[in-house]
Amino acid sequence: MGKYRFIAIDVDGTLLDDNDKFDVNRLNKDIELLQQQNYHFIIASGNSYDALSTIFQPCPLAKEFVAENGGRLIINGKSVYGKTHSIATLQQLYAFIKHTFPSLDILSLSGETQTILAEQYRDVPVPFYPHHTYFSDLQKITEPIYNLNIGWAKRKLPQTIIQGYVNQLNEHFSGLIQATYSGAYGIDILPAGVNKALGLKRLVENYLNGTLDQVVAFGDTSNDIEMLSEAGYGYAMKNATADLLKVADKVTKYDNNHAGLLSEIEHQFINR
Repeated sequence: MGKYRFIAIDVDGTLLDDNDKFDVNRLNKDIELLQQQNYHFIIASGNSYDALSTIFQPCPLAKEFVAENGGRLIINGKSVYGKTHSIATLQQLYAFIKHTFPSLDILSLSGETQTILAEQYRDVPVPFYPHHTYFSDLQKITEPIYNLNIGWAKRKLPQTIIQGYVNQLNEHFSGLIQATYSGAYGIDILPAGVNKALGLKRLVENYLNGTLDQVVAFGDTSNDIEMLSEAGYGYAMKNATADLLKVADKVTKYDNNHAGLLSEIEHQFINR
């Protein structure tokens, strides 16, 4: 795969297994070997940078992040780009969601430094939000908000129903937001014009002196569709959703519970 210079990976369902674990030592060794061959290793996730910096704290060579599904770019711990929601849009979304959708299991906002959850979810355990607080009045939120996330992980709503809610949001707020199925029974609601492909393109072209067709991308679900479609080469995980499998150039031999990502990277780029 000689023309490629960048490897971009999703996190949940791709690097992480179903227990949110990964082989830290193996990943660190792989990144080191990739960088010796002048590859850039990019984390491209719907997660907040707060969550990602915690996940990858034991991986100091992971320094380039496309967070919030492309809404925020971080290099060496410094935020170099961000696109956020206005408070007015958040208020409209909040009112629509409360009126339109069945009881949520969670509603959260991804901020600059922490996740801000609606007050009624104070009793919900959120180990995946390292730093978090609660709001009862949107007007009192002062930090930038990159993403509004809603989810039904406890109720385990079928993806087909959640995708219907995604379509409703995109139709009702056309031009204002971009909603996408996030995996794990959730929806990410991003500012219009935000997706992983655009974020990755901006990172690679504006900061890393490359192009999107030099990227090999790995993902597992709907919020990876644009990234796999527009990258130079797109791998869907063996455990990927049907819509992503349709656009992938190739499917990994193993799933996320059997190190499918690292096995494929090692096979294609390291153990040649």
